[in-house]
Amino acid sequence: MIAMKRSAAAMAALACFVALPSIAAWAQTNSGYRSVDADAGKSRRLGVYGNVTKDCTSGPLPTIRVVTPPKHGELNVRSGTLKAGRITRCPKLEAKAQGVFYKANAQYTGTDEVSYEVRSASGKIESHTVKINVTSTPPAGAKPSDDTEL
Repeated sequence: MIAMKRSAAAMAALACFVALPSIAAWAQTNSGYRSVDADAGKSRRLGVYGNVTKDCTSGPLPTIRVVTPPKHGELNVRSGTLKAGRITRCPKLEAKAQGVFYKANAQYTGTDEVSYEVRSASGKIESHTVKINVTSTPPAGAKPSDDTEL
């Protein structure tokens, strides 16, 4: 009977040990789901990702990986430099960054969806899923977009 109790306790401890790596992996991953509007045939910025250190210098850029490509357009990652003043705590910094851009096929209207991951230099992973509503003309009252730049 004692052997059974020890065995059960060992199995419970092993189950906890096996579960911990999964929980730790979840703690390092953030997920987000959102939707955006885009015009057919025009580039739409979905996100800008960089790394600014505490002393206001550019750190190593994150790695961006496309998980689910769009069905009705293209997804591009471009590297560039943010203009000074874009980061409030470092107003003079022109930080290195990467932008994720979506461009729908010129004749397409409807919905599209993309998923991508952003992995920081420290190993933190952010998962992004974006539902995109593609229209042939900008919505009434829409302002011109600067979504072609970082």
